Amino acid sequence: MTEKSPAQVVDAMHAAFRNADLETIAAHWHDDVEYQAPGVSLRGKAARIEAEKVWLSAFSENEVRTTSRFVNGEEIVDFAEMRGLHTGPLMLPGGASIPATGKQVAGPYVARYRVRDGKVVSQHVVYDRLALLQNLGLA
Repeated sequence: MTEKSPAQVVDAMHAAFRNADLETIAAHWHDDVEYQAPGVSLRGKAARIEAEKVWLSAFSENEVRTTSRFVNGEEIVDFAEMRGLHTGPLMLPGGASIPATGKQVAGPYVARYRVRDGKVVSQHVVYDRLALLQNLGLA
């Protein structure tokens, strides 16, 4: 069986995300995956799974659309847009939560992935947290 290219790995994760298929998403992460996002820095598949559960339990109808991609060997940089419907409580770093608003959110983000041997070893996501709050009608 041929190993997936780094771009195919990231695309497979996005497809699983659209279906809220956490098991398939996590199958693409290395056991020692590093993850960074605004307010979040963690290491390890178990911690990454818990972080992904936060979004998947707060939002339904998730969609990721990559608008531009740069590939350099094992490194992928995606400029993309995320969409979702806020249908559950959104847990924030620090323990507070935002109750479901029923609002559709959409916003751009940039993600850098490093993929080795068919697994994501590093993911760094940058997005505008204020814009997310504005989409939810909270700012």
